[in-house]
Amino acid sequence: MQTLKDDIRQRILAIAREAFIAHGVRGTSIRQVAGKAGIAVGNIYTYFSSKDELFCEVLRPLLHALNRYIQSHNDERNLSINIFTGQEIQEEHIMSIKTLVQKFRAELRLLLFQAEGTSLAGYKAKIIQHQAEIAQEYLLLMKARYPHINTNISPFLLHIACSTWMNLFSELVEHDEYSEQEIDCALRQYAAYSTAGWKALMNP
Repeated sequence: MQTLKDDIRQRILAIAREAFIAHGVRGTSIRQVAGKAGIAVGNIYTYFSSKDELFCEVLRPLLHALNRYIQSHNDERNLSINIFTGQEIQEEHIMSIKTLVQKFRAELRLLLFQAEGTSLAGYKAKIIQHQAEIAQEYLLLMKARYPHINTNISPFLLHIACSTWMNLFSELVEHDEYSEQEIDCALRQYAAYSTAGWKALMNP
């Protein structure tokens, strides 16, 4: 019986995802989702208390992936002085960004550009704030390992840097007309530009 209930829940989520992507949050109703799922409207409320909760559940895999990506900035592999010169590490970061966008482009468009009126509205600012907090932690971790480096970085600059990254990420999500080669080139040039700046500031 539980398996059947899980199947219904997953069917609701799959149909809601399609509806949100096709019509946006405002253009999607619980009644529409119920009709396409072949269940009563009241039955949807057995699984989700509101359209907002349904929307959040549709985007939950993306939110987990975003959080993991941001947290990975402070993974052991990145806590190395080689971060300023290692091409392999930069390539991994570029691949992570591309994979995230390719896997969740439709959901990212909903989250970043169409979440007005939901509890996920303004999520860009939350991402920027989270990144800035992780960056502050990163500086502390690096200073503990490499006491000679400069970590006296303005918190406002960290905020600006995170906002700049968010704008770049949003552009990748919004525009799919660029070729793979153009995207790779832009990301590699941004990585080189950004790394050179941090290297100049931190004097590793």
